[in-house]
Parts: sequence; C-alpha cells; structure tokens
Amino acid sequence: MKNTSTIIIFLHLILICSSCDKFLETQPQDFLSPDTYYRDEEEIKSALAGVYVTLGSNFTYGRFMVVDGAMDDLGYWNQSEANIIDRLASWNYTSAQPQINGMWYKLYQGIERANVLLENIHRAVLDPVVQSRYEGEIRFLRAYYHYLLADLWGDVPVRLKPTAAATDVNIEQTSAREVMEMAVDEIEQIIEAGQLLPASTYAHSSRVTETVAAGILARIYLKLAGEPFKIGGAYAKSLYWAQEVEKSGMHSLNPDYDQIFKNHSQDLYDTDYRESMWEAEFSGNSATDPGKDDKYSWIGVTNGIICYDDSDDLGYSYGYIRIRLKLWDLFDETDKRKYRSIAPHRYNVTDNTKYNEKLTTFTAIADRCAAKWRREEETLKPKDKNFNATNFPILRYSDVLLMIAEAENEINGPTETALNAINAVRQRAGVQLYSLAADPDKIAVRGQDDFRQIVRDERARELCFEGLRKHDLIRWGIFETAMQEAAAEPFLAANTGNGRTASASQRTTMAAIASKTTEKYKLFPIPQKELNLNNKIKQNRFW
Repeated sequence: MKNTSTIIIFLHLILICSSCDKFLETQPQDFLSPDTYYRDEEEIKSALAGVYVTLGSNFTYGRFMVVDGAMDDLGYWNQSEANIIDRLASWNYTSAQPQINGMWYKLYQGIERANVLLENIHRAVLDPVVQSRYEGEIRFLRAYYHYLLADLWGDVPVRLKPTAAATDVNIEQTSAREVMEMAVDEIEQIIEAGQLLPASTYAHSSRVTETVAAGILARIYLKLAGEPFKIGGAYAKSLYWAQEVEKSGMHSLNPDYDQIFKNHSQDLYDTDYRESMWEAEFSGNSATDPGKDDKYSWIGVTNGIICYDDSDDLGYSYGYIRIRLKLWDLFDETDKRKYRSIAPHRYNVTDNTKYNEKLTTFTAIADRCAAKWRREEETLKPKDKNFNATNFPILRYSDVLLMIAEAENEINGPTETALNAINAVRQRAGVQLYSLAADPDKIAVRGQDDFRQIVRDERARELCFEGLRKHDLIRWGIFETAMQEAAAEPFLAANTGNGRTASASQRTTMAAIASKTTEKYKLFPIPQKELNLNNKIKQNRFW
C-alpha cells in the first residue's frame, strides 16, 4: 500500500491539549524521527495520541464508516439515486470509491503508527509499569484496527511490524477469522497482564480502559459466534466479557437518554454514569481550528435534523438520513427514545427568509430525520456549515447489557440473567418490561426464538444510527432479507397513505438503494489503489 508504505518510521505528532479534558488536540505537527523523538513520557503520550487520531477522522467515526457506509433497514438516504451515484451511501460504488480507500488507509495508518511507537517506546526513560500500560493501550488499538478491517473487508493483510521500506507492499491476506481471533487473543493478554487502567482514571471517554477492552471483546466474540464464522464457545466468551464490564461497577445507564447525545455535541463527559464508555473524539471545526484535513466530525451535519439556517443559533444540517417506517413502528409512543432518535420537529427549508422557523408538522412519517445528534445543541461557536466537533460513541453500556441478553439467550435461553439485562435498558426508556411468568403489567416471553427477536428489536430501538445495525444484520445472517424487506416496505398498501409515506417519488427513493442489496455488500471491495500496489492481495468475491 503506497500511502502506508511511505510512512515507514514517521508519525504525525498530535499534542495533548493542556487547557481542557480532551485527550486529543487535532493540530498535526512535524514528522517524527526515532533519532530525535520518544525521549520521555510526554513524547510517548503525544505519539500515542497520533495512534488514537485514526478514530477521529471523518473517514472513520466522523462520518463515512458509521453513516454513509453503514446504511441499514432503519433509515434511508433522502436523495434520488441519480444524485448520490458518487456517494458511498448509494451502494453503486466500485473499488475506486475514494471514501473506501480513505477508510482503508486511515486504519492501516493507525496500525503503522502503533507499530512504530511499539518499536521505539523503549527509547524513553519510563517507569516499567507506566511503559507497560502505554504498550497495552497501543497494542489494543492495533488489534482493534485489525478487527475493523476484517469486519469491513474480510480477509486482509496483517501488519505487526513497522514498514521497513517503501517497496514493502506485497503482503498476503489473512483470513477474517484468523484476524479476529488474533485481535481477541491480544486484547485478552493485555487485560490479563493488567496493562490498562480503570475507567475512573480519566475525566473523559476517549482512552481505552479495562472495561472498554472487555466490552470490545464481547462485541468481537458476538461476531465470531454469528455469520459467517459460527465458532463454538464464542457466545460464552462474549457473555463472560460483557458480564465483566457489568461486575466492574464502573458503568451504569444515564437516566436521561437525551443527555447522552447532548454530551457528545457539547464536549461534556459523564463521569457519574460513564454510559458512553468509549468515544471517538473530535475538537474544533474549520472556522475555530482550520487546516485539519479529515479530522473533523460530520455527526449531526449529515445525519441530523434538516436545517438550512447556518447561524450559530441553529447550525446547518443536510438532514440526509430519514427514518424507515419499520423504526417508527418499533417504538411505543411512550418510549423516551422515540423522539430522540426520530426528529420531533423540522425547520422551514423552502422559504429562505424563514430558515430558522421550527415546524412540528410532517407530510409523512418517512419525512422525519434521524435526530440523535442535533446541531442546535452544539455549543462550539462559530458554527461551520460542514464540520463540527461532535464525538461519536464507539461503545455504550446499554450495548453491553444487550450483549449480555443476547449471548445468555443463545446459550441458556431467556433466563433471569437475560431478562434483567434487557429490562434495565427498557426501564430507562419507560416502557413495559419482559417477564417469563404471566404478568398483566409485563410482556410475556415465549421461549428462546421469541426472545431472540425481542433482543434484535431492542438493539434497533436503543442503538439505531450508531453504526452497528448493518453489522448486526450481517452476523445474524439476515442482512439481504432485511434490506429487501426495507425496499418493499414503502409499497405495501398500508404504507402508501395515512401519512406514512408522502408520494410515489419518496417511496421510490426509500426503495432504490435497499433493493440493490445482495451478498456482495456484506463486505467493501478491496481498494483499487491497494490492488495496484500489492501483488499478493485478491479482490473480494463479487467485486
């Protein structure tokens, strides 16, 4: 890979911000040489920030990996197919799509930086315990980036040493299963060696901690338990690590669901509940911090409530992501999550003298925008039309509870352990709880299959638009079916009137991309740039 290869022994320095709680300050400095750097803890810390910054790119958690590249059966891109033919969300892309290359490059860049830092950390004068903890963090990030690559592309090259020369590009692929097993092995070793600190150490959620590592292990094991791997014992491993998070007592559910997402937009960290366990961190916009290339967030800009008022009071949002009827129907009207996830209002976008006019009427349900992150709630000013500093949640504690419910059900059926986990999430939402026994105030669970669907629906309600649903559908083995159902949904007789869809044009837009879904789209194509350089790599099937 040309771009990765040319890094060799250099890193962009990302300094630690001393005036705020953020770990990353996204102003890149000069390239670093091992001969003149890695001398003390501050320089190691700065280089570590350069490994983390892969998370804080609009190619990864700032937009493309979790919005455009993660479209699912709960939302659709509200533009005609002709208008998004060159976008990642169109599912009409090729291996030359620049955003796909950008994601690939950023993840391998993070791996390269981790490898260089691991090779040079011994140069600094550090307490051995401190050095071990830094090494644990670096190794975790390297393992996590490899996991993301395998999850998104399948079989990928593994890189565990710094690139030795610019010609060091021909590396064979390792199977996705082996990559993920390598990742969990390394993360388990890190935890068992005590190389990570507890979440209570930090006043922010941008560093990897003991419980973050355990929660990510639970996630990867769920993937290994499902399609296409179906590895025996993986559900038990997922349950074990998710319960380790629960038993730690470090995390709980914030009783105010709305506040979770306001915090992301307002540079606030919740140290009372720590529900947002790990976040991709962003700082500034192109007005307050110009010249940071891809290191801005689009969260709320692309997938917020549509608004053409670019003033500091509201903030411009394209509002591209609209909701599908399935998501609307999944929510009870009393569910506190409903109108956080689905826009309760919109703004006038037809009269340029009234762009700040808030409206609560909708032509149809399918007109409503995804609304977890709202530009009107941002506090960073001046606001920029396209970029903001909104953080993105990589892992939330509610996800961990739902992983407990899912894994326990797959192993033992809907036990009290499974019900207690899912009911904690539902109780916060203010909706009926589930019960194994007849109870007029609760919803009866009718066995393992019934509870399996209950968990899947609860994940949709709780975690919609957080970049996880597509991956859930794939590991459950229902991705193509779910997307074809999404394509057909707007044309069902019950959905063509009664305020559910607005017009034939809207129904066509809702169906256009989803109808293209085939097995092909479970994985991204290997970027053409990589194929041109790496003679030992092969393109994914169907591409």
